This record gives sequence, structure tokens and C-alpha cells, in this order.
Amino acid sequence: MFGKLNGMMGNFQLMQKLMQDENFKTFISHPKVQELFKDEEFKEVAKTRDFSKIFSHPKFAALMREPELASLMAKINLQGMISR
Repeated sequence: MFGKLNGMMGNFQLMQKLMQDENFKTFISHPKVQELFKDEEFKEVAKTRDFSKIFSHPKFAALMREPELASLMAKINLQGMISR
């Protein structure tokens, strides 16, 4: 029971850190990313805040094949946020 709650709190704290990161803000404000967030199927996956599901979603993976977006994503230090 507490394992799931701890996981949810960890995801919430990570989201708070991400929202303060300028690189993340730049990434999510990109028009193609904004368009993805309008997709109903992807919105459902994003609501879970499960990054493994989000990153493995075919539409997100397609965006990451675009050099500009992959470069923006690479600037986000997720590992540093997780280990803090």
C-alpha cells in the first residue's frame, strides 16, 4: 500500500522539479509537443505521470526521432532530478 503512495509522491516531486527547469519548459512549449498533448490517447497516458509509459508511447517516441526535439530533451537532466 505505502509503496504505491511513495511512488506517487516521488512522481509528484519530480513533476515539481521539472516545472521549475527552464529546459523542460522550453521542451513542453514546443509547438509539436503542445500538439501531442492535445491528442486524447496521449493525454490519458500523460495523466498517469508514469514516465516509462510516456517515453515509450509511439507518438512521443516519434517526436524524439526529430533532431530538434531530441536535442531539447537531452538538455533536461532527469537523472539529476531523480537523485536529488
